[in-house]
Amino acid sequence: MGIEQKIGDLVAAADSLTTAVNGKVSQIDKRMDVARAEFDEFRSKKDLVGAVGASGSVQLNVFQGSVWGTGGPQSTGASGEFSVVDLGTSANVYMHFKLPVNVNTHDQMFWLNIRGYSYGSASIVDETIVGYCYSPQRAVLNKAVFGSMSPGVYTDTSGNVIMCLKFPSVYVTTIRVDTMQVGIGGLFAVGSIKSKLSLADKVEF
Repeated sequence: MGIEQKIGDLVAAADSLTTAVNGKVSQIDKRMDVARAEFDEFRSKKDLVGAVGASGSVQLNVFQGSVWGTGGPQSTGASGEFSVVDLGTSANVYMHFKLPVNVNTHDQMFWLNIRGYSYGSASIVDETIVGYCYSPQRAVLNKAVFGSMSPGVYTDTSGNVIMCLKFPSVYVTTIRVDTMQVGIGGLFAVGSIKSKLSLADKVEF
């Protein structure tokens, strides 16, 4: 067998091996996507109190994290699902939470409880916010709030439903958010709530 033939055979073998490896990589990628989805479902259900799909079931820890400070005498810092931001002060800071519902497209009732400890405010955080995101009227109906951190709910110009809290001092504040399946609609998924810290009582997401 000539050298050219040997080189040709080696190239063909290498091409065949590359094709086989690429096929395996594709299979591994698909399995990893399935594994991620299975893990996300497990993570969500492990913090579920009650039966899946049943009214009154509570999904724990759909959002959690700490804010160490937003400037001023305190340094900036955040962990969990909060982002670090420098507002120039840690006093009178609003936490805004965008819910995964929009008054232009969704019909869903919601119940959210925010609990934690605000060291800077020397306060227990225990706030509850409820309402009905109702697209036919493009509004949040029958909303109500309870708590000591000036809890509120509003919509931005894009129709996103946003809940907010105001902290006299956000310095070393840790919270978690739980949601209950109430009335029309289901539970919010882990990771579906987004946050912003601001000195303004309303923000755009």
